[in-house]
Amino acid sequence: MITNSFREIGGYFGLELENKFDNILNSVALNCARNCLRYVIRAFNIKEINIPFYTCPVVWQSIQKENCKINFYHIDKNFMPITDFKENDFIVYTNYFGICANNVKKLAKRYKNLITDNAQAFYMPKYGIASFNSVRKFFGVPDGALLYSDKLLNEDFEQDTSYQRFSHLLKRIDIDAKFGYTDFQTNDDSLNDEPIKFMSNLTKNIFNSIDVNVAKIKRLENFKYLHSHLSDLNELEITLDIDDVPMIYPYLIKDETLRQKLIKNKIYVATYWNPMPNDYQEGLFQKYLLPLPIDQRYNTLDMDRILGVING
Repeated sequence: MITNSFREIGGYFGLELENKFDNILNSVALNCARNCLRYVIRAFNIKEINIPFYTCPVVWQSIQKENCKINFYHIDKNFMPITDFKENDFIVYTNYFGICANNVKKLAKRYKNLITDNAQAFYMPKYGIASFNSVRKFFGVPDGALLYSDKLLNEDFEQDTSYQRFSHLLKRIDIDAKFGYTDFQTNDDSLNDEPIKFMSNLTKNIFNSIDVNVAKIKRLENFKYLHSHLSDLNELEITLDIDDVPMIYPYLIKDETLRQKLIKNKIYVATYWNPMPNDYQEGLFQKYLLPLPIDQRYNTLDMDRILGVING
């Protein structure tokens, strides 16, 4: 008797993906990073949690969905909390731009209930009771995140589907990034109301076709190249830890015209995050920090183009 459990044979072709890596090994593969945090709150039965002001609003919005009390804290110019927490406090620390491994390690020694938000630090090993990253911030997938946790939930979550969030990826290849940007925003916003789900088959297959180690090497090369040319002007003091693999190159300079100058030259730099308190360090970061692209799509010639616009 034929049942739906049989593999389909014949018919039209789908995407041909190599699917030769196991990039989700030893993790809980979920649909997005914000839902990784919701998972952790449930797993540890957290009723009150400390999070930084300087973080994406979807983080605290996700916490609110779990009816968990939020305490915000500020950070200093080195991205370290300026608050002294209690020994048993639950603390979410953002590994900013993938350059804060040293901070993570210090906090993990000091606080036993640390949760590390590695959404911007895909390659960072787990420190604290849980950590999670974001696959789509580092690779060409529509969604997905990996959670590493000391406690797991015994819940049978639905598996996500991702085909409906794929248009911006296809349009960028077929036309350009600007043409697909509205789709990117729409697809990104579609995750806001998504419950916790397991990673989709589509995302998993694309992700497992990517050599993440090659991408790691290229990111570090591009980061170090930019830093060798910009470190004297950068108001951030950056020294990479052995576990740091940056998402971007954070260039902090008090120049209110440079962001638009880069964008006008098709070098797209985001703003992290609105709104930020102006009387703390976060306001300075929000206004002046430029996240320069350094990912695996680019080489030294691309870095020279960025430098040419900055110095031009």
